[in-house]
Amino acid sequence: MNEIVIKKIAAGQKPMVLANANKLHSLTYIPDAGKATAMLGMSDNAWNQVWHVPTAGNPMTMKQIIEATYEIAGTKSSGYQLLPKWMIQLVGIFMPVLKESVEMLYQNEYDYIFDSTKFDTAFNFEPTPYLQGIKEALEFYRK
Repeated sequence: MNEIVIKKIAAGQKPMVLANANKLHSLTYIPDAGKATAMLGMSDNAWNQVWHVPTAGNPMTMKQIIEATYEIAGTKSSGYQLLPKWMIQLVGIFMPVLKESVEMLYQNEYDYIFDSTKFDTAFNFEPTPYLQGIKEALEFYRK
């Protein structure tokens, strides 16, 4: 998400979408994941359990995320480049970040909805909303 959408829009380039732009896709905000990892590591009650790090509910499609990113960036949308699986495999020869994503494409070919209710409840944690995360990531990449 950061490399192929937010970073590209921040640089005035066309973002890329892997496989399908119209499937719901949960995304975890990296600072939330870092905080959660530290919290889990420091909690004796967390051991020997499965935990999903905090992820905002109400996932959006990649198309919606891209549209929101353009809007937050204050730039006119230039659309996006859809990369089908065969192209991802080909481009992956030259872009290692894409090569590594082929085995994870199921997250883009079908709705990918993540539920962190267990963590959120146990640690009284509220995941960063998507639009706030996009805004903060854009600010980071613009610096």
